[in-house]
Amino acid sequence: LIPVHEGGDLEILRTEDLPYKYIGSLGIGSNGCVEMVEDVITGRVFAQKIFRRYRGPNPAKFKQGVRNEINILRRLSPHHHIIRLFATYSCGRDFGMILTPVADCGDLGSYLQAILDSRNQLSTEQQVILTRAFGCLTSGLAFIHKQTIRHKDIKPHNILIHQGYIIYTDFGIALDASQSDITTTTGTAEAFTRRYCAPEIAKKHSRNRKSDVFSLGCVFIEILAVL
Repeated sequence: LIPVHEGGDLEILRTEDLPYKYIGSLGIGSNGCVEMVEDVITGRVFAQKIFRRYRGPNPAKFKQGVRNEINILRRLSPHHHIIRLFATYSCGRDFGMILTPVADCGDLGSYLQAILDSRNQLSTEQQVILTRAFGCLTSGLAFIHKQTIRHKDIKPHNILIHQGYIIYTDFGIALDASQSDITTTTGTAEAFTRRYCAPEIAKKHSRNRKSDVFSLGCVFIEILAVL
């Protein structure tokens, strides 16, 4: 087995050489899946985001998209309300990211839905977590924007809860404007979630960091509805 150290960017011949034991699924998306894994050497538990083998006509563009997410996470990882990139690896056309922490309370969307489904009064712990979320999310987004990055897909299912704190995750379609310092874009958005997207995105108008703020406002409304 090949030991994986923090900050590592490995090129390997076989994924079987990685020291990770599968524990369970954390989610499945259009481009891959996220699994909970244990490093059998250190005993630490991570989230492993695996990008499915690309078989389309433009592998270079796909690889650039993966690298874009990796570079963004490396810049944002120091913030405690943003998922931390521990290491990355590539194996042929397969790519993987090792992320931490694994959220002990899952994502905010599932957390809110579970509260609504239970029809019980909020516990003190739930009240504290949801009340704290406003400051956590505002602080995290301010840091993201300070780095001239737009998340572009802020929604409850892309927000994690771990040890009572809130963490942004899934920067798969995020925009890094560090080279130009211009975050305004035009045309049809490559992907968005209509329930949380700003009107200018749905109408294919120009948009910028304010669109993230609108999406965050939608998340705040859903939290307030539960509180």
